[in-house]
Amino acid sequence: MSEASQACVEAHPQAAELDNPFRRRLQLIDDPQQSMALISQVLPLRRLVPACPQEPWWHYGHHSRLGSIAVSAGILPPARLWIAKHHTLTLILGYAGEQTFQQSAGEVECLANGCLILSGDAASCESSLLSTVALQLEPERLMHTALQMGGLVQSPEGWADRVELSQAWLPADPAVALLQEMLRDVVERAERLSVYSQLLVERLQLDEQIYRVMAAMVLPELRLDSPLDRLRRRSDQGLDAFDELVAFINANLDQALDLSILQAHSFYSRRALQYAFQKRLGCTATQWIRNQRLDLARQRLQQPQPGDSVASIAASCGYRSMSLFSVDFQQRFHVKPSHLLREARAGLPPETW
Repeated sequence: MSEASQACVEAHPQAAELDNPFRRRLQLIDDPQQSMALISQVLPLRRLVPACPQEPWWHYGHHSRLGSIAVSAGILPPARLWIAKHHTLTLILGYAGEQTFQQSAGEVECLANGCLILSGDAASCESSLLSTVALQLEPERLMHTALQMGGLVQSPEGWADRVELSQAWLPADPAVALLQEMLRDVVERAERLSVYSQLLVERLQLDEQIYRVMAAMVLPELRLDSPLDRLRRRSDQGLDAFDELVAFINANLDQALDLSILQAHSFYSRRALQYAFQKRLGCTATQWIRNQRLDLARQRLQQPQPGDSVASIAASCGYRSMSLFSVDFQQRFHVKPSHLLREARAGLPPETW
């Protein structure tokens, strides 16, 4: 910290306990409006309200550039922020505390030691006592970097949507943990190098390294051993990632199929899954799977095999609850499944029942 900041840190002992890679550059700000102006150089704020307005405001902040990337670092007390709609992405690295963002698409969090890419949609944010670094990224450049990494000329379907969505990561997945470690290392090394030469940071293209790491986090296909081969195989088969997912669902309707399973199989995020189903099929993933199961159940009830029962057919279509199956089936087709099976058997010889 500067001498001025260090002189005041004793008045804010909670700040002294928090780590931040830009710590020695942080300057004390005692006016919320000045804090707004500083943060808005990366994340455009419409309003900032301290969580404890009766207490004097303090904020240790810093703004700089990492090559082409604008950076805002800070340690600040609990606050509520309102963010205007904008056309960039914001990469947020959490070093301490929690940030919860509300957007029209839902809620997304950045926790301590976590990482978040925030879309340009308008948002509100509630934060605890916080240490964070925010970097401003261009979605077009992120997509260009991803295509270069994949050896592609055109964007595979779904990539542009995922690049534009807010996504958060915790270092639970080993691959993601390593990428986060690399990301934080690049940011910290760039900060230390900039003390000696900002030009050197630019010549080393450390900003490009950040874009490459983020592309691998946003698009898990790029973390595969042979992403280009996988994408080309899809192209040769006339399939995109969504087609593959639909084929997987139809082949496994008898199995549990929740969003976590679909996410793991398809490499879509949960939010991107819901967006893709709404865009392509006009309903949520859960609604579409339920309809596929009911359509399959109706087909099997109308063409029963020897030994089939309503319970066995329901189970083979992924239902674990007979009562839920009966309710869903009647709501969809306005007939009881047992009546449909009985009617189908009425036209069959008894020995085939």
